[in-house]
Amino acid sequence: MGEMCKVLIVDDEMLIRQGIINYIDWEQEGFQIVGEASNGQEAMEMIGEFSPHIVVTDIVMPIMDGIDLVREAKKAYPHLEIIVLSSFENFDYVRSTFQNGVADYILKPKLNGAELLRILKQIVNRIPGLQEADSLEKPKRSTEEILENMLLGYDSSADGTVFSNSRFVLVRIHGNNLDPAQLKSVFNRIPFEDIAIYSFAASDTESMLLLNFNPNQLEVIKGTIESHAAKTPLATWMMFEPFEKIDDIKQVHDEGFAKMKKYLFYLPEQNVFVYDHLPEENEKQTNFDLNHFIEMFKDGLFNPAFAYLENHVADLAGRYNNDSFEFKSFLGNIVFNIIVLLDAMKYDNKEIEQKKYGYFSAINEAEHIHEALAQFNAFLEEVRTNILSLNKAADQANNIDKILAYIEQHYTEPLRLSEIASHFHFNASYLSSYFSAHHKEGFSEYLNRVRIKKSMDLLENSLVTISNISGMVGYSDHSYFCKVFKRITGTSPGSYRKEFRARHENEENGLSHLTK
Repeated sequence: MGEMCKVLIVDDEMLIRQGIINYIDWEQEGFQIVGEASNGQEAMEMIGEFSPHIVVTDIVMPIMDGIDLVREAKKAYPHLEIIVLSSFENFDYVRSTFQNGVADYILKPKLNGAELLRILKQIVNRIPGLQEADSLEKPKRSTEEILENMLLGYDSSADGTVFSNSRFVLVRIHGNNLDPAQLKSVFNRIPFEDIAIYSFAASDTESMLLLNFNPNQLEVIKGTIESHAAKTPLATWMMFEPFEKIDDIKQVHDEGFAKMKKYLFYLPEQNVFVYDHLPEENEKQTNFDLNHFIEMFKDGLFNPAFAYLENHVADLAGRYNNDSFEFKSFLGNIVFNIIVLLDAMKYDNKEIEQKKYGYFSAINEAEHIHEALAQFNAFLEEVRTNILSLNKAADQANNIDKILAYIEQHYTEPLRLSEIASHFHFNASYLSSYFSAHHKEGFSEYLNRVRIKKSMDLLENSLVTISNISGMVGYSDHSYFCKVFKRITGTSPGSYRKEFRARHENEENGLSHLTK
């Protein structure tokens, strides 16, 4: 009989640890419990002391949880096998979280002796130097088992496995109620008898096919996959790049799936992805200028701000090579900034504030782009509703074009900012800051520029005296008019008129000389 497999149990609940210990007659089955730990920190000390082959651990624990334990244990002891117990109902989430370090997973509600023993014996067969207690020789593994272990990283090569053809291609299928045998039969219609097909890593929702073929058969294989995918809209087919060495299977799969996962996020309605026939993405546009968006928002230009934002989001939605995390992070960052802006602008956004963590969570956990955008657009709609309902009157007064038109019509009158604000039923102090933000100058400076420009027209095109012109453009004090005129134009009204007339006469004389 070979060496017994040593097992460490890790869980912060003593009753769970005792239950696991009493599930199985460990020694009779060829296992030895070497210790119990109540958290990851204790477990790391015991691993160093007792050198277990397998660790069975919970996820949620104090001091050091199961996530950190897996990371630290696999880093220090790469050959250590780990089984995770979880109360999470989302099995796919747990599996993806630990996919680079854990041997297997068991949901606590489904934990029983038979299931735990089945998984333990599967793992023992992968540990060099160990064997099951009831067998002196390990059974010969099938090619499918070897391939699955290679894909998981437990085996580094397929030594002793013979393949007839020179090329390999991996096909990964996602769907519901998948039948591996039926998936293999798809390729029975290929007019080549020597293609070898291996099905492994199969479950109700996922299956992997390895095709061993010759180069002249590649296009037929592609066509078969695309044709069948069109007839099975509920399953998603991914064909990775072909390769020549079976030992490259893990690298080809990991690199290909990492790339295609991006397409799966952006194009959930598409159900076939072939390595050299992937959809073309949008050309990269100008980066989003967050400061520009914030300034428009602060200025009350909500529609242009939202249009700018939504155009950029639409562009990002077509960049299929961007990681989904990057896309979700952008949406989350915008949600955060808008909430901060609403607060700074004194909007009553208590309801949105209370919902923000729900929006963050829903966007981050979205499985595909439509789910993420549904949450993001719901947030934007709520912001729009909030703005319109709380600031409807202000929006009407905020129309800068109306204000400018009013100044243009009444510049000859003794205009004051308070009078304009009153005319538009608006707060005078906010109108002042709003005006400056739009024109980078205050109301008085803008009014002076309008009046001086009108006076320049009169100086150029009329014989009206300068003192009369000052009154015609709204200045009651002639000397103040001259002072403002010189500050803006750099010269006095009289000098401006003389210089204009002299320049005009020279131009006429020059034109007359040319016509002689």
